[in-house]
Amino acid sequence: MDDADSNLSSSAPASPANSVLGPRQILARHWRESVRYYGLPRYLLNLAGSVWLALLELLPQRRKARFGDLDYDWEHGMDTTRSNVSFGTQLLAGMAGRPYFATEPWLFEQIMQAMPADLSGFTFIDLGAGKGRALLMASDFPFQKILGVEIIPDLCRVARKNIADYTGNRQQCRQMNVLCQDARDFEFPAGPLVVYLFNPFSEPTFAAVLENLRKSVELTPRPVYVAYRFTEFEGLLAQAGWLEKIASEEQWAVYRNRMIR
Repeated sequence: MDDADSNLSSSAPASPANSVLGPRQILARHWRESVRYYGLPRYLLNLAGSVWLALLELLPQRRKARFGDLDYDWEHGMDTTRSNVSFGTQLLAGMAGRPYFATEPWLFEQIMQAMPADLSGFTFIDLGAGKGRALLMASDFPFQKILGVEIIPDLCRVARKNIADYTGNRQQCRQMNVLCQDARDFEFPAGPLVVYLFNPFSEPTFAAVLENLRKSVELTPRPVYVAYRFTEFEGLLAQAGWLEKIASEEQWAVYRNRMIR
């Protein structure tokens, strides 16, 4: 088995929940849980806003702006830009959570400075991994494993190809994988974690994922860091009594569980 195949197979054991959902299934679950969380009127308002934002992306000036994240891809020969994501995929992402955006390398470097000096025992997890840019950038650090979770099959396929093809000269971790599943069904692996999110979820989904993480840490106490880029729903982190903020800038915040002393 070559390195690329090894990357794709070196993940935590698969669970029955690791199944690919179609657009109807994705939207139906999001509808049910959002209505339960918000109520129908507010959900419909949020849905209309998501569709409107997706339509705005079709404007000429917005279409040009989508090419502003290409530098990383040109440098590394990857496909992590949002510029070539289809309207249908972005609409689905927006209706079920938030549209896909790729993390800026300079901001990722800032966030990583808030992490422990020794990452060799940590698993890096990107929830809402999109095309996998954060996974690639994380592999330049000495994590034990790197794992992405992405619900949209089109994005998941591209992310898997990217991690198979990546050959960065700074790469320190080659144990990478991407699961195509709903993050609400994801079982957090044992061991210390760095959980990264580029605001991929609606508030109900983010709340559910955080509750799953809390239960996992309560069952198996261990160091956990939550890095949140674009802090739309940071209030959920701030209100979580088991977390404390350790670093932040205007565009991101890092929390860790209070069990660390």
